[in-house]
Amino acid sequence: MNSPQIYRGNPDKQHFALTFDDGPNKLPLENWLEALEQCGAPGTFFFTGEWIDKNPEKAREIIARGHELAPHSYHHRRMGEIPKNVFFEEMKLTELAYQEATGSPCPTFFRFPYLHFREENLNWLTELGYVDIEGDDSRDWAGITSQQIIDNSKPFLKNGTILVFHANDIAKDTPGAIKPLIRHGIEKGLKPVKISEILTGLSAPPSHRKWKISIDVPVVDNEYTIQEWKPIHSSEDLHQLALETMDWGIAQTPSGMDSEQKWLKHLSESLVINGVVEDRQLFSGWYMADHYWGYARLAIDGEELILLDFATREAQADALVYLLRWAAKTATDLGCKRISATRDMRRLEKMCQQLGWKSNIELDKSLVSQ
Repeated sequence: MNSPQIYRGNPDKQHFALTFDDGPNKLPLENWLEALEQCGAPGTFFFTGEWIDKNPEKAREIIARGHELAPHSYHHRRMGEIPKNVFFEEMKLTELAYQEATGSPCPTFFRFPYLHFREENLNWLTELGYVDIEGDDSRDWAGITSQQIIDNSKPFLKNGTILVFHANDIAKDTPGAIKPLIRHGIEKGLKPVKISEILTGLSAPPSHRKWKISIDVPVVDNEYTIQEWKPIHSSEDLHQLALETMDWGIAQTPSGMDSEQKWLKHLSESLVINGVVEDRQLFSGWYMADHYWGYARLAIDGEELILLDFATREAQADALVYLLRWAAKTATDLGCKRISATRDMRRLEKMCQQLGWKSNIELDKSLVSQ
């Protein structure tokens, strides 16, 4: 059975979607975001996993500003020219990049690079639970002028239209076409929406795919450094941790007005992720030279110790080794047989390989949402 292909939304819905492929390298992404936002329109950005890995802060910014990020392969391959194992690898790498950058599972709607595919590619997408998003081509990929883009796109605008643009270094005149096209759509009674809303209008809301790393708890050799970790229970400990971690560049750290108080509140309340509740007795910090150098928030699910949230002051991967060794000791003390995490999975896997620990990055089926 082929994957559903969506060329247009519900013809009874007075809305349309603006979509953008690839991801710019030299030109500022702001050109596209600002053009959309000046007209109050959200965009859906089908960007490559490679771009997301290089620009995790921008990936988060897209979502934080009310837009939508979706997969477009990892290396921008012509997907119709690659074998199934490479196809699946491209999808997995993109999903991992998305999840690690945004902290959220990857949505299962996808656009083929170059809109290029063969029939069996659609079967492969079905196996992964994906929907293929097509649309009306503005032909901005050719580096044409803003006016040419407008002229190409205007005739397409009607209920359910999905416009295909690019956000890359060739489509430099696309931002100049966005506002006139949005205004034209609004004049026709159309509301600009994200692809997720287009799908919901078709009674096919998107699902998501989430990955986790699962690590077999090893025997921890006492001769190796674990560092000093201590429980974080008192209000004084929480205040110190909150103030110090504000400067660590943690993805979920709030910004703007009252950001310190918001972050303290976040650290003070139990995490609940997909029904798994944090064990506050296990909330611990790596403490050295009168400062925090890391923290971990944990839960136990059967024989699994779950790293719900963690961060280190140092960006070096070796800091993850200290975290892993402490987590392994904690898991052993608690009688757990596995450790799992849904963040920083590729670096954790590499450190496990170097430590000689058995680990595997696998689809977390319990966390795949509909």
